[in-house]
Amino acid sequence: MPLSAALARASVLDPVERPEPGEWTQTCTAEEIAAQSPLAGGKPYPLAVKANIAVRGLRRSAGCELLDLGPEEADAPVVALLRRSGAVVVGMANMHELAFGITSRNASYGAVRLPGRPDRLAGGSSGGSAAVVARGHAEVALGTDTGGSISIPASLCGVAGFRPSTGRWPTAGIVGLSWTRDAPGVFARSVRRLAELDLAMLGGATAEDASRPRIGVPAELVRELHPSTQAAVDSALDALADTVELVPVTLSEVWELTRAAAMPIVCWEARRLLGDVAARALGLNAEQAFARLAAEVRSPDVRQILEAELESPVPPDAYAIAQQQTEQARACYAELLRKHALDALAFPATPAPAPPADSDGPVEHLGSRIDAFELYTRNTTPGAMLGAPMVTFPLAIPAEGLPVGLTVQGARFDDRRALRLAERMAETLANTDDPAG
Repeated sequence: MPLSAALARASVLDPVERPEPGEWTQTCTAEEIAAQSPLAGGKPYPLAVKANIAVRGLRRSAGCELLDLGPEEADAPVVALLRRSGAVVVGMANMHELAFGITSRNASYGAVRLPGRPDRLAGGSSGGSAAVVARGHAEVALGTDTGGSISIPASLCGVAGFRPSTGRWPTAGIVGLSWTRDAPGVFARSVRRLAELDLAMLGGATAEDASRPRIGVPAELVRELHPSTQAAVDSALDALADTVELVPVTLSEVWELTRAAAMPIVCWEARRLLGDVAARALGLNAEQAFARLAAEVRSPDVRQILEAELESPVPPDAYAIAQQQTEQARACYAELLRKHALDALAFPATPAPAPPADSDGPVEHLGSRIDAFELYTRNTTPGAMLGAPMVTFPLAIPAEGLPVGLTVQGARFDDRRALRLAERMAETLANTDDPAG
């Protein structure tokens, strides 16, 4: 069967012909899709790519009109690796502008809304990637993660998401924010598919099963949850208690160190990374280009962050301290896992389900108004700062409820173990939810 016919049969041409507002920044034509061939003869599957990752022949806007200048000449290495496994790119998925936010409310390309619930947002910054997988318009989608941008939209959209250890997947060809925190990642409909993709990209062996894994449940990450999130997580942990050994833990020093270092790290590094990207695009020096970027980004929350860094830059000494805090936090995390003989941690990816579509800054949470960024990154920032692998999968929810995701966070560079544990846990919960299971 011709590739174009195979993809059309899988309903992949739906987004090409009838794109959902806000979910895509650019879609391929049927002819462009048909012209692509899997590099290794693998079974073709449709791939959406977050708009800050280079794809040959498509525009890498990073969700910013100022950078939406022309097609890329070559694939980012992470795209090339997926093409080798059979991926066929069907379009560029929308995102929070410059990846500097968690709602994917993009002033230029539209807000990414939760599939089936247009009154809610899909999360971000990789919201478009999660949404097109949830809607079935792509089997797999690439995203990036600096502080939860894979885990958050995976949780809110009810799909599986994998944020590899920082440095494990290649980051070249990506408009990023932080060499300390950034990692490309991927969305799919199941954890098993995530594990298959990681194996296809990097080779090697899968992790062996532990007889009864020890899973830490951090106190800081299971407190002050939205009632529906609390109910879904409590039910899941109860159902898992016979399969894994749940160990209450506290993050203590890890929690404090990562929270203190997070913004100095990302602001210092983003100024340089974004300045370099804008300089090449606009033909200016890096300082001039960053200033123009700060002046012309259209999303108010992103402009506020860039202007703040422009007006009051993170001092070199503060950045050095933040780097020391990050390394200390990573050592403390490794010691926490060793001390309690833990295979991984497990916790809700977000303290609350998808925010209302009109959210702009503060959101209602447990009777108070809380900054949306602070709320939705609360559980994911520590892992991103640690550079740890995080695998998120959906939990069972009431028929009229909103998706809730559970995240399994492993030791740095022990990604295969985290994937295997998440797969086992997801399968256990699926069998528990199925009356016939």
